[in-house]
Amino acid sequence: ICDPLHYETVMNIKVCIQLAASAWIAGLLYSALHTSSTFAITFCSNIINQFFCEIPQLLKISCDNMYLIEVGVIVFSIFIVFPCFGFIVVSYVQIFKTVLRIPTTHGRS
Repeated sequence: ICDPLHYETVMNIKVCIQLAASAWIAGLLYSALHTSSTFAITFCSNIINQFFCEIPQLLKISCDNMYLIEVGVIVFSIFIVFPCFGFIVVSYVQIFKTVLRIPTTHGRS
């Protein structure tokens, strides 16, 4: 958006594949972390005849001290979320700077 005439050189098939692959890899790592932590816990009762879909409910019926696993999930989440959020903020700042450099009001709209 900031350099529309350079879009073809910046956004080629290699960059597109890298962006898609990084999103898939981050999602797979995050889900693998939740899945592995769910399978690592032990449960106090043998009366688990339902499927639980939410992590907090599973943690309530577990016997283990889940503090370290919860901290690991939160830290890993921070390492995934904040770079993405930062990238979005920087992108929007660049867009706003480019739009505000346009001299006419008609051009800005």
